[in-house]
Amino acid sequence: MSASLDVLVVDDDEEMREVVESMVVAYGHRCRVAVDGVDALRLLAEGPADVVISDWDMPNMNGTDLCRRVRAAAEVDDASYTYFILLTAFDDSAHLLAGMSAGADDYQRKPLDVHELAARLVSAARVVGLHRRLELRSAHLRNDSTRHFAASRTDSLTGVGNRMRLDEEIATLLARADRYGATSSCSLALCDLDFFKAYNDHFGHVAGDAALRAVADAMRRNLRATDALFRYGGEEFVVLLSQQPLLDAERAMERMRAEVAALVIPSAAGDGSSVTLSIGVAELDIARDRSADEWIRRADLALYEAKSRGRNRVFSSRPPAV
Repeated sequence: MSASLDVLVVDDDEEMREVVESMVVAYGHRCRVAVDGVDALRLLAEGPADVVISDWDMPNMNGTDLCRRVRAAAEVDDASYTYFILLTAFDDSAHLLAGMSAGADDYQRKPLDVHELAARLVSAARVVGLHRRLELRSAHLRNDSTRHFAASRTDSLTGVGNRMRLDEEIATLLARADRYGATSSCSLALCDLDFFKAYNDHFGHVAGDAALRAVADAMRRNLRATDALFRYGGEEFVVLLSQQPLLDAERAMERMRAEVAALVIPSAAGDGSSVTLSIGVAELDIARDRSADEWIRRADLALYEAKSRGRNRVFSSRPPAV
């Protein structure tokens, strides 16, 4: 037995509507009726149909025009496939070809034959079922593709963006700045866990991985929705601070540094000290930062200064004096 279908019967003749409706329901399908093409479009907008059985010759909008409208709407809305059957008293091949050209799937001559209509609905159920399976498979493939795309741009250990995602984000930002000019400030922070090689050597890499995850979570909690966190490599992270000039970025990163210190992850020194974060910050300067490497290099120089001044601090790359 074929699957139950949602069927819409369209005919301006009340007696014919009732006849077709009774047949459709008798075959175990759900049925709605419309008095003309305009009424049919209204009902389809309220809820799609698996099958439309429409009279050809109707006032205002005939069956072929209705079929074209249904097909056009499906392309715009990417809607599920609707099997379209035309009912007509015409029996010439020219009308048959015209109906197929309009997008109809099948053609039922009047007066209706009970068994012919039943066979056409069986065929419709097969076609509709095939389209539904293809749609489901396509949806799964799209979901898989989206997941794979996201996974390829996510650091597997910490769950933050990886180097590939960072390169893409900076390239997009620089391209926008190059095209439209600097409409708002943006800063980049390069963050490095102090003495983390010694931590791994002392506690082991399993503990080191757990510490990196804890640090990444703490950093992520301190980001605004418009900011982004990336693992740059090893124990280094990059923060893109959208629409934040240097002073605001410094304050934001100082809060982040303090949050990491508050984790109180024991350091390898064995003196009661904790793992800390050193941070270098650079505001985008479109006159100098023509590439991601140049921008990151300025943040790296600031990070070096933070390290040389005692670590566990934020240092910024200042623009040259004019």
